[in-house]
Amino acid sequence: MNPARPPPAVLQTPGFAHYSVAWSPFHNSRIALASAANFGLVGNGRLHMVSLIPGVGGSSAVKLDKQYETQDGIYDVAWSEIHENQLVTGSGDGTLKLWDILLNDFPIRSWHEHSREVFSVDWSNIKKDTFASSSWDGNVKLWTPELPRSVTTLHAHLSCVYQALFSPHQPDILATCSTDGTMKIFDLRSPAYATGPATNSFTHPLSNAVLTVPASGTELLSLDWNKYRPFVLATTGVDKMVKVWDCRMIQSANLSAQTIGGVCEVQLPGHEYAVRKVQWSPHHPDILATASYDMTCRIWSSNPSAGGSSLLQVHDPHTEFAAGCSWSLYDEGLIASWCYSRNTRVCQDIIEDDPEDIMSASLHTLYDYAPISHSTPGSIFTYTIKRNGGNSALRQITLQVPDTQASNWSLHASSIWQASLHIADHIEYLQLDRFSDRKVLRVLELGASAGLPSIMIARTTPNAVVVASDYPDENLIRTLSDNVRRNHASERCWTVPYAWGNDTSPLLMPAQQNPEGSTLFDIIVAADTLWNPETHVQFINTLCMCLNHTPDARVHLVAGLHTGRYTLQSFMNAVVMHKLQVERVVEREVMDGVQRPWDVTRAESEDERERRKWVVWMVLRWA
Repeated sequence: MNPARPPPAVLQTPGFAHYSVAWSPFHNSRIALASAANFGLVGNGRLHMVSLIPGVGGSSAVKLDKQYETQDGIYDVAWSEIHENQLVTGSGDGTLKLWDILLNDFPIRSWHEHSREVFSVDWSNIKKDTFASSSWDGNVKLWTPELPRSVTTLHAHLSCVYQALFSPHQPDILATCSTDGTMKIFDLRSPAYATGPATNSFTHPLSNAVLTVPASGTELLSLDWNKYRPFVLATTGVDKMVKVWDCRMIQSANLSAQTIGGVCEVQLPGHEYAVRKVQWSPHHPDILATASYDMTCRIWSSNPSAGGSSLLQVHDPHTEFAAGCSWSLYDEGLIASWCYSRNTRVCQDIIEDDPEDIMSASLHTLYDYAPISHSTPGSIFTYTIKRNGGNSALRQITLQVPDTQASNWSLHASSIWQASLHIADHIEYLQLDRFSDRKVLRVLELGASAGLPSIMIARTTPNAVVVASDYPDENLIRTLSDNVRRNHASERCWTVPYAWGNDTSPLLMPAQQNPEGSTLFDIIVAADTLWNPETHVQFINTLCMCLNHTPDARVHLVAGLHTGRYTLQSFMNAVVMHKLQVERVVEREVMDGVQRPWDVTRAESEDERERRKWVVWMVLRWA
């Protein structure tokens, strides 16, 4: 029996049938939805940008942020792996379009090389500047966003290629499935064309596959790579079967030869009509989801317990053909399904914990990845205080995470960043007790987002007057102000909208209510504000205009290494040009508190897993 779960969040788009959904690899609540009018048979297309937000009674809701119109139906969509605000779509007129969601109305680039409908697009998560498209013309093409033409064409099949996917394990391996019932695996380093009596390089220049799997006697509609087991794939098609294939034989195969084979490990019957989509879970090696024309989505286990069923769950609220399903990359158990009845549903298959706790635990436990941000836009985040200074009664700080306007998504202000938590965990490193003999200690936080450090300082430092500022986004500032009030910090903490580099008088106005001494700030704090080199000059100018001209005035900047070592070093180089100096800079391990000197050359040897473990704490003073 399925466990109880909250109702799904539903998005309806009248007049447009849904063909594909893609979760952002950068933001766990951002979704792109590809759709087409008249069930994709004829007419326009529409790209919807959607956010998953908290709903009533603890459930989720879906909010439509913006949409883009196209002249032909959109059949698939994939997010860029190198630019958080860009994505690519494939259309029925054979075109691919690159979109930037911070812009309105039109794509920023368009390509038209396919002679038939583009039915799938996939962005490589390893070779992040490359994406692939497949078409009814039998071809697969590889692209980079910067070039006006494709970089490679694979004449993969003699008929429609329904899907082409890069391996998540090896950058030059790609799999395809087709109406001819075969799944093919290509090594992009191998010879371009097949040879032999069955091929004709002039009229049908078929590319050489390193492995061809005769997976079905009917059309093969979908495939997916297992995220944990290299060369294990799942396929589905018109035969209503879900099949799991072991294709490890190609690892030792002669790449110049065409190998035919593949071992079918598991067959999962149960769907009543063709199975349109299959996708492995990103969180479990043996869990996969399918969507079928029988109007159901199903969750399966490829390795059930002894005596257990492979079918774990059936989701059947759709009233038309279920066209697809897609797992959230971050929130374990969260899945979107869509159908031709013009609605998309986002539901949790099993909910036992807060989704954000699941996300953090799965990143760290499954991948040994320390999370760099926490919680989702609009959700409630509770911080438990580890060191409460002089306020022994303060145990927790409760924050709502800001949900900025769509035009300001690039601010990255809709999360609780690890750097902010690190400041709160180690508030004593600000050395605020050096100012205990003063009647008023003036503190400014730039880029405050939810305001955790500001609230922490205001509640635990008796003589502190705190200004929490961030970009003048209405939603952001309203949430920041609500957080200050919610945590009873309003008497000594003010929220001020401010864009870096502008007139600082709005920041100084609260200090004028306490006229003792200068209205400039003794301490300036900022968490994860250095990731964009284009704003460094404005940020430094703001520091110079706001920092008190006293020997003990300090700026404390904490940034995760996802910012980039070279970006951080360029900021430090720029600081000295503005009469400031770096007094101290150290690297601190998030989990264990290990500290080491700053070294920019580590950029050449550390990987993503290692970078996530560290934050950089930088202290500036007047030169």
